[in-house]
Amino acid sequence: MKLEVIMKQSLSGLWGVAVLAATPLLAEERMNFAFGFPATSAVGLAVEDYIAAAAERSDGEIVITGFPMTLLSIPETNAGVRDRLADIGFVLTPYHPAEYSTNLFLHELNTLINLRDNPTGKEPLAFAGAMLEYTFNMCPECMEEFSAQNQVYTGGGVTPLYNLLCNDVSITSIEDVAGLRLRAGGAGFVRFANHFRAQGVTLPLNEVYEALDQGIIECAMLSAPELINYNLNEVVTDITPAVPGGAFAGVASANINADRWRAMGDAEREALLWAGTQLTASATWNFYTDDNQAVEDAQARGIRLHEASPELIAEVQEFSRQDLQTVAGLFMEDYGVARAEVIIKEFRPVLEKWYDLVENVETRDQLQQLYWDQVSSNIDPATYAN
Repeated sequence: MKLEVIMKQSLSGLWGVAVLAATPLLAEERMNFAFGFPATSAVGLAVEDYIAAAAERSDGEIVITGFPMTLLSIPETNAGVRDRLADIGFVLTPYHPAEYSTNLFLHELNTLINLRDNPTGKEPLAFAGAMLEYTFNMCPECMEEFSAQNQVYTGGGVTPLYNLLCNDVSITSIEDVAGLRLRAGGAGFVRFANHFRAQGVTLPLNEVYEALDQGIIECAMLSAPELINYNLNEVVTDITPAVPGGAFAGVASANINADRWRAMGDAEREALLWAGTQLTASATWNFYTDDNQAVEDAQARGIRLHEASPELIAEVQEFSRQDLQTVAGLFMEDYGVARAEVIIKEFRPVLEKWYDLVENVETRDQLQQLYWDQVSSNIDPATYAN
């Protein structure tokens, strides 16, 4: 009887081993992704694309869970990824100027967009590609800054052009801007306001609605999608497109904790580099298409669009030219970006090249393939960020 029990137990153990052997193993890499934006926003939808791209490229070996606006807020994301509260994070470098001075300086070059003679509307797509290429290949200081924060850079992204979104104020000329209180999202926009004898008022984005509604400011310098994202289409009556121009480009959209990165194999790293170009393309393309939809929605609501006069556009370009030198001096003195003037000279031809590269891009997938072919496919996952 005892022998029978022993045999049954032995057979049961062997059956358990067989079952385990036949059961598919769980994914080797399970990661979490923190981003301080709504799940349905341009960023949230782009993160979904990133998660799908990483899973597909790794044959299901990488499983990423997104945490919109819960695990970490936008200001908390940098430290959270550094300390591995999150494996991956959507980091906005302008929130941390001391830690990312060179990356922030590259963002400040966004006014170069204003200097293009014959704009097509695809300038942000080009700027995202130029930022990706320059950061990876020509900016060792940028890489040192990410490394110091225990992070690995794998993706970027750029918003649409900035406009003047106004409440009961129409702007078409230089004189129309003078004396106005304009919401400014950063130091560059404050300098723009000062140049036009206006007042730059620094406000968080979530306070713009009330500020416009109560007359604290007359206009906000923002991209058009914010009309929908923050319901500003309820208080905005007039829009002047492409003034002040420029874009928000201080985006490290898929920064990975460096310890986590180094613990992974080459195939997993390659999959995450591929997914990084997907996030760069998806976020930039979502912003780009949301911009057109937001303008159409505004017109349908009766919001008036005003074309800036040639003189105003020329003065915006003059400001942009002057500010490139101003910002170079500021970053050399205040942040120790010793190569600031050199970076401007190096970055210009890279951007010009990208204007040509994106000319025939008509879909998000084409944009992603372009970013991959031109930039990220040339990164060696075995040696990058080791």
